[in-house]
Amino acid sequence: MQYDYIVIGSGSGGAATAGRLSEDRGMSVLLLEAGGKDRHPFIHIPVLFPHLLTNPNTTWLRKSEPVPGLNGRPMFFPSGKVLGGSSSINGMLYIRGQAEDYDGWRDAGNAGWGWDDVLPYFKRMEDYEHGETDMHGAGGPIAVTDTLPSNDSSYKFLEAAVATGIPRIPDLNTGDQHGIATVQGTIRKGRRDSTARGYLKDAKSRPNLTIRTGANVSRILLDGTRVSGVEFVDNNGAVETVRVGREMILSASAVGSPQILLQSGIGDSAELKDVGVAPTHHLPGVGKNLHDHAFVHVQPRLKAAYPTLNQMLNNKPRMGFELIRYAVTRNGAFGLTSTEICGFLDSKRAGGRPDIQINYRPFSFDYSSQGGFMFHPFPGGTASICYTRPKSRGDVRLVRDDRGDGAGTRLAIQPNYLDHDDDVQGMLNGVKIIRQIINSSPFADCLEGEHGDGAKAKTDDEIIEHIRNNAATIYHPVGTCKMGTDDMAVVDDRLRVRGLSGLRIADASIIPVITSGNTNAPSIMVGEKCADMIRTERNR
Repeated sequence: MQYDYIVIGSGSGGAATAGRLSEDRGMSVLLLEAGGKDRHPFIHIPVLFPHLLTNPNTTWLRKSEPVPGLNGRPMFFPSGKVLGGSSSINGMLYIRGQAEDYDGWRDAGNAGWGWDDVLPYFKRMEDYEHGETDMHGAGGPIAVTDTLPSNDSSYKFLEAAVATGIPRIPDLNTGDQHGIATVQGTIRKGRRDSTARGYLKDAKSRPNLTIRTGANVSRILLDGTRVSGVEFVDNNGAVETVRVGREMILSASAVGSPQILLQSGIGDSAELKDVGVAPTHHLPGVGKNLHDHAFVHVQPRLKAAYPTLNQMLNNKPRMGFELIRYAVTRNGAFGLTSTEICGFLDSKRAGGRPDIQINYRPFSFDYSSQGGFMFHPFPGGTASICYTRPKSRGDVRLVRDDRGDGAGTRLAIQPNYLDHDDDVQGMLNGVKIIRQIINSSPFADCLEGEHGDGAKAKTDDEIIEHIRNNAATIYHPVGTCKMGTDDMAVVDDRLRVRGLSGLRIADASIIPVITSGNTNAPSIMVGEKCADMIRTERNR
């Protein structure tokens, strides 16, 4: 079989690319997804997303190698394994990042990727609830809605932040993020609006679009330096090969895309030979430049008179009542994003470019051994700090499998969190800022105290040790097939894999330097822009 275009991965970038390419009915498009269909009910009910993160039917349950900067802890490293990819399991925050993020990409030699260049693609993908504006689009496939906090503690946190000097702003997505606001989310009428819903729900009826789930890609096939096809294994263990006529687009995530390339012999030739993989194309940057946002929590315990979502999440009758309310009205706590209040500011409080992100959720929890949430039995909230411009870098690579008889290879993920002193200092400053907020009125009026081991950390050294012992991924890995002009770049500014023809990459792996905030919206934008570049070049 042969298709004009083959897209590998149906996540944020892949679904957008496949959906847009299939709008041209004269072109055949095959979309391959290793996971299943997005039928799990928890996918569509926003507040239940934590239960998806440990479900092997919806999520790749990966773990990293031990991370030195986290005192040797391995990190739970999940990503979506279902139609829609991580857009079907994430917290649904809609954050584009700062204008300077994209201008930095452009200034590093990536023509066409500045803020003014990418803004039209953000607008094209949006269906903004307030209609089209200079900064937002309407009528696009992905709903962007304002959220109204579900709990009084969220409002009090917002007001307390403003009392400490953080400006309140109406919109976090204008390119200038400095300030704090209620968040925007990818939610339509109380239901998650993943890329599977936005780009594929209607498109799957097109005769020129074929969607194959349960198709786990093992390698990309080359004819010299030309991509000729793809090999994958279906749910029954059968190996299939499909040929590509025009172009293949790899969109398997910042972990999956470099893994597929490496398994195909595309990467650093010496490293591939060391693990017994025959090199097919030397490209040393594949899998390098991995970076991610880590965050750490401050968990205020509130007075009994100020209940939070903990009381609902731990009470089946109340949860049942709220679920009925949600089923009837599509609003309430079940229809909200994972975070209700979000802010960006300079960690040094010197008025510079924002480099930390603050989130507040009206519930508190401990992590289970599997990486899920166990909600506290008392009223509590979770204020999180994330250093948004990390300098630490890790990698994704194949290593010899030392389990069993030692035959073959396995994937090794080393995110290398907190390897750079600036990252540590930014996190430390952020914890101090959050403590200042929760101890300011009006939030302080409902505060009983800080909960957990972190409450004992008072000195800088103690706080840093707490961060190393408790920081976790916020699920934003990027950069492993970076776009650029240097020797470690994997794709050029047209997303074409360097040295090969007929292969592009369209997902978070191409992001050369991480954006300031959540990465779902930028990944969708990359898919939109990739499809547009393909169509423009084809029609010249």
